[in-house]
Amino acid sequence: MNGIDLTSAKDAGPSISARALGLRIKAARESRGMTQDSLTSDLGFADRQTLSAIEQGDRKVKPKELLRIAEVLDYDIEHFLDPFVVAGEAAFSWRANERVPAKTLDAFEERAGRLIGMLRFLRRCQPGSAPPFSLALRLTILSTYEEALASGEAVAQNLELGSPPAERLIDRIESALDIAVLYIDPSPSAEGEAGISGATCHLPDLGVILINRNESPARRHFDAAHELFHAMTWNAMRPERLDVSAQAARGKAKRIEQLADNFASGLLMPTVSLDKLIDARAFGDVAHLVEVADRLQVSPAALAWRLFNAKRIDETVRLRLCQAKSGLIDSPKPKRYSDSFVAQVHAGIEHGHVSARKVAKALGLTLPKLAELFEEHSKPLPFAM
Repeated sequence: MNGIDLTSAKDAGPSISARALGLRIKAARESRGMTQDSLTSDLGFADRQTLSAIEQGDRKVKPKELLRIAEVLDYDIEHFLDPFVVAGEAAFSWRANERVPAKTLDAFEERAGRLIGMLRFLRRCQPGSAPPFSLALRLTILSTYEEALASGEAVAQNLELGSPPAERLIDRIESALDIAVLYIDPSPSAEGEAGISGATCHLPDLGVILINRNESPARRHFDAAHELFHAMTWNAMRPERLDVSAQAARGKAKRIEQLADNFASGLLMPTVSLDKLIDARAFGDVAHLVEVADRLQVSPAALAWRLFNAKRIDETVRLRLCQAKSGLIDSPKPKRYSDSFVAQVHAGIEHGHVSARKVAKALGLTLPKLAELFEEHSKPLPFAM
């Protein structure tokens, strides 16, 4: 046997490529703070080039070598063989409070990575999977804020979002752009997780947006539009791992976040909608503007900045509108993950691509809780309890 072959193992599906395995080894080595030279020595390789070739996917790993690598790096062997693992391949940009502890973000990213890895695995297993995500906006770090806003308006028009654009945004991101949108449920009891709003996850063959389903509807909409910008400009403007607000960011990161905010403003509050909803005689009427914000399903503060930057209101009105209370009635939380995600999981279990226990483990659920998830999405139970 010249390499690791998983095709005969349960839950293996498509085998782990040498490239993917090499990336996992590299990520594990870096997480332990080891250099290639030090790991080469511990493994007893004749030279560093052997390890380098393994990490680059140019040389297959022999089973005994992989066991030794796992032992030296203090990782469970399953980490390197599990088809759900995306370590070394996936890159995240978290939209979170800058005070969220790094260890909290690390732990949450690992959990999120497993469900994203499961989604990718299931898409590869099931026929008719969508092509790799490749759509991009023609924007760069040198683009103006006006160009970013215009791009947002253009995307809203091209996706035929209608008015209010927020209402169809998630559905069209998934159906038209082939970007998965998953509603996550960070635990408020976990230190710092309440400050995580969502994220963009970039893989070579998959784009994913994560949204905290416990946020207000207006915040969820703006976060989705903001993260869509990152998903569509990842290669041109890769965001920082911790995507804090534009006010808190610095340098290049600040400009990227400001461009993302302007894109989101144009997408959710296009000029055509503003002209239709705002009485031209009432730009100083804060109560009227709050009603407009509610109809657009955005916060009064978001509308305030949109109108101020467009020079339609002055600083006094902006401040009053920023301080105004939204009239939006909090709708019920969105269902966990998404209908399409749960449908793919259901089909994966039903067709034997993955076991229910494997799915439950990836989602951090017991089998009874997994059954509740299917019930929540009106799916019959695909396994015996």
